[in-house]
Amino acid sequence: MIMEQKVWTAAELEEMLPAERHVLFEASIVWDLKDAPQHVVEQSRLRALEHIAESQHTNP
Repeated sequence: MIMEQKVWTAAELEEMLPAERHVLFEASIVWDLKDAPQHVVEQSRLRALEHIAESQHTNP
């Protein structure tokens, strides 16, 4: 289940200590594709397949 994360404003981030910003950054990383928005996964998969097809076509 994908939960919505808070969108932090620049002002809110500027008020934080670097360590606090780092914690937010680390928490925002998606480590498993099943947790990523599926439209992003599908778009990335299609781009990768297009790239593979183009490279196979241009490299005999």
